[in-house]
This record gives sequence, C-alpha cells and structure tokens, in this order.
Amino acid sequence: MINVFTVDLEDWFCSYENESYIKSGAIDEYLKNLVSNTKTILLLLKNSGNSATFFVLGKVAEILPDLICEIANEGHEIACHGYNHKPVSKMDEVKLTEDIELSINAIYSSCGIKPEGYRAPNFSINNSSDNLYNALKGLGFKYDSSVYPVRFHPAYGSGKKSINPFIHKSGILEIPLSCAKLFKVRIPCSGGAYFRFYPYPLFRYLFNKCNEQNGYGIFYIHPWELSNSLPVNFVHGLNKIRKYYNINKTQDKLERLLNQFKFVSISELIEKGGLDS
Repeated sequence: MINVFTVDLEDWFCSYENESYIKSGAIDEYLKNLVSNTKTILLLLKNSGNSATFFVLGKVAEILPDLICEIANEGHEIACHGYNHKPVSKMDEVKLTEDIELSINAIYSSCGIKPEGYRAPNFSINNSSDNLYNALKGLGFKYDSSVYPVRFHPAYGSGKKSINPFIHKSGILEIPLSCAKLFKVRIPCSGGAYFRFYPYPLFRYLFNKCNEQNGYGIFYIHPWELSNSLPVNFVHGLNKIRKYYNINKTQDKLERLLNQFKFVSISELIEKGGLDS
C-alpha cells in the first residue's frame, strides 16, 4: 500500500508571535538546527527510497532559499504552509489571501515552483473555513491538507469532517490527516506529537489500521522534532512536554517507519489514483 509522507517545514523562531523570544545573535544557531534536521530527513527519505511533500513556510523560503532548492532537486513536492505561521482562524479571507500570496511569492523566488497544495499552520481550520477554501481556489491551488478530523484537541480539530478525502464546494480537494477508527472512536495517528508519544508498535498498528480502512495513511513530521532549539524557558507545563517528549528517539523511530512503509508525496498519490482506494 502507498502512504503519504509530509514535512511541515517550519521552526519556532519563524512564527510572528515568537519574535520577542529570539536571542540576540543566536539566529544562526537556530537556522543551523533547522537545516541540519531537514537534511537528516532528506537523507532518511533517500536511503529508504521514499518521496514526500514539504509544506514550506514562506518565511523559511525567504531565509533559506538554497534549502528549498535542495528539497525540490531531491524530487520532493514543494507545497505551501502560509507565510509566518499565523493561524487561519485569525484571518479573514482578504488577510488570508495576502498571507498565502506572500508565501507563494517567497517559494517561487526560492526555487521557481508555484505550489499547488496547502496546509494551514497548526491545522487551524474549523468546521466551515470557507474563507480558506475560497482563497485557495482564487490563488489556483488544487488541494488542501489541513483537516484533522478529531474533536478533542484544544488547538485544532474538525470533528464533524470526514476522515476520507472530499471535495469542498469551492472545488478544492481536501485530504484529511489520518485517524484510525477503533470502536467508532477516531484515534489520531498521522505523526507529530502522536508519533513521539505512542510506543512505536502502537503507532505502527494504528497506521496499519488506516491502510486497511482507507487504503493509505497520511504522515507528518516537523524538523524540530529531531532536535529542538526552542529555549527551555520558553514553554511550560503540558506544552513543554509536547515540545520535548521523546525527541531523542524520533530519528530512530522515523527510520523504522520509512523502511517498513512505502511513502510518496500527495501529488503522486493523487496522480496514481490512490485516493480512489
């Protein structure tokens, strides 16, 4: 079975709300960490013969154009993740369109590619979000992958949305993040913190369930989940656990996953008709 591997190419220091926390003179250290982690992911993908979709933050494309070119030259899909990680829910359609246009221009300037896919920062899409779909349609996008079809997460989730791909009335194809259905309960298992928190055998079991139920699974990872340059005094409580837990084990788990499942980019899955399974 064919699955999808995606990378949300971002880091904490690229977000508009974190600018005041950047240490003076430390930006090179943060950039080095982002580049190093991304190159590790690229190497793991190459060694395992897999390809991926990289959802690129516009600000990252501006700062690190050579890295975006390297990703594209490795044969991976370049998609859009907005400009500076501002949640979709905090913008109206005009502001959202401006944000996405900034990202498109930054990505195009870095590697000459106009992205056709989009993922909202923090999966910040609600149960309607017509403003997002309308903006994407107007800008020539073909698909979105922002819906996490769960209802319990405090920061994101669209519990009323289908776990299967669907076409929004705007004509945009929506490809939700993966959830395994167990006893009518949706268990998130697309990656990110869930990948780090679940024991690997459990994650593999749930991901296999997605394959059985949908014919494929959608996986995502952030480069910082291999090594986080986030200052330890920046976050507290549960958020601190979410940002740091099991990071030292991520690379080994990721290598196992890439060697046990076949992964392609979202555009490849669409081209192969994998969404019809």
